[in-house]
Formats: sequence, C-alpha cells, structure tokens
Amino acid sequence: MARRFNTVGRRRRNVLHVEVQKRSQSKKFYFRAMAVSVFVALMIGLGFGVHYACQSLLDGAFYKNKDFRLRTVDVQVQGSVSRSEVLRVANIQVGQNIMTLNLEEIRQSLKQISYVDTVRVERVLPSRLKITIDERQPVARIDPKSLDGNELAQSTYYIDAEGYMMRPKPGEELKLLPVIKGVPADQVQDGQKTDRPEILSALNLLRLADYAALKGDLDLTQIGVDSKGYLVLNTRDQGSIHFRTNYLPEQVQRLKTILEYAHSKGLVIRTVDLTPERNVPVVFANL
Repeated sequence: MARRFNTVGRRRRNVLHVEVQKRSQSKKFYFRAMAVSVFVALMIGLGFGVHYACQSLLDGAFYKNKDFRLRTVDVQVQGSVSRSEVLRVANIQVGQNIMTLNLEEIRQSLKQISYVDTVRVERVLPSRLKITIDERQPVARIDPKSLDGNELAQSTYYIDAEGYMMRPKPGEELKLLPVIKGVPADQVQDGQKTDRPEILSALNLLRLADYAALKGDLDLTQIGVDSKGYLVLNTRDQGSIHFRTNYLPEQVQRLKTILEYAHSKGLVIRTVDLTPERNVPVVFANL
C-alpha cells in the first residue's frame, strides 16, 4: 500500500513539474516576443526618422534650393526643329527646380517627334539645362498608294536610311529625293520604322547604286515596290530592271557587267530580269 502511495505521489510531482516548466517557457516566449516587438518598433521609428531627416536635408540642399531654379535652357539642334517645339514637347518651364527634372522622361518625350533621331539632355549646375538634338536625314520619299482610290490626307512622307518614316514639316518645300512607289497607305505611319522588305531593299539599292558608280545609267528618281519580293527600277533610256529584295549586291554587280557590255557594243538595255540566280534574261536595243 505504501509503495502505491509513493508511486502516485511521484506522478503528481512530475505533473506539477511539467506544468511549472510549461508556464516558465510561456513566460520566456512572451517576454522574448515583447522584446522583439519593441525592437522592431524602435527600428521602424528610427527608419522613419532617418528618412524624414534625409528628405529634409535633400529638400534644403537640392529640391527646394532657390540656387537650383532653372534659368537657362540651351537648345542645340542639328536641323530645323524649333526651340518652342522642343520646350513644348519636353514640358520644361523656366523656374522649375533643375534637380527635380526627370532627364530620361524629357529625352523620351522629344524622341516622339518623328524627325528627331538622337537626343541628349544634361544638367549644367546650378541652373542650366542643355538639350542637343540630331534630326533624321531623309534619303527618299514615299508616295503611299490609296487602298480605296480616294485622295489621301497625307500624300507624301520622307524616309531615312534606317527606314524611319516622317511627315514633311508644315509649309516645307518637298525635297528632291528618289520616290518609292507602290507602298499601301496602311503601311506608312509617321514616326514608325518600316519592316517591309521591299522598302528596306529599295533604300539599300539606292546606297549600292551610288557606290557602284551606276548613277549615270540608272533613273534613281523612282523605285517601284508594288510586287512582293521584287523591286523595279528604270534606266535613263527608259529600260526596265527587275531586282529581288535579297542578294542585292550580287545583282548590282551582275547589272554592272551587263551595262559595261552594252556600252562596249553601242547598245542600250530594254529589259533586265536579275531575279534568276543564273542565265539572266536581257533584251538590248541599238542606240
């Protein structure tokens, strides 16, 4: 009997010991949680304090400093974009704080002008902003083809060597440039770069014809791109030359050989089809 009472007593003491341990651990966890919470709160408060202190310091030193008010906007343009248009599009006003201006936003805004190629925007502290613009240089014109036969509101566009299309400036006298014919009106958009192979090949052909010294024999005032994958160019003697849009250097070299042969024989070209890879069909006529 005594042994049983001893066993029961030990069990009770063990249970009490476990409960005491649990309560002790709970208190420790509570105090640790409180300590962590207080530490986090202090760090957050310190962070806010540092942030506002830094903001106040920056405001006083830069963003609200009267010495950094914009006084001069230096606009340099390689072309004819007007200063007033630059300031309007960039949304810049004298008196703004120069440190608060977002130079990348200004640059991207000016890039939206279709005939602007490159833009550089620089702060010149304490109060000057420098904007340098290079315009796109058109190398040809595009006369879009109406899809419904009606007259187009915009009948002529310029295009630069990279394929960027742009409207002529208001009141501008059209430049005497080669004209690319046969481009549907829905493929011509102001400020956009074309991805049509025929147009890009026409631009490439103009460069190649210049370098290959063929300008004296070819009529470079007009290039037709009506047919998909092909270009049509005339000679100065009203001959017709057909090109593929790819392998243009090889075709130009073959054309040069044909022209040299025609000159040596006192002939002129009526038609040349350079689209086959070999056995090029040529029709000659006497001068």
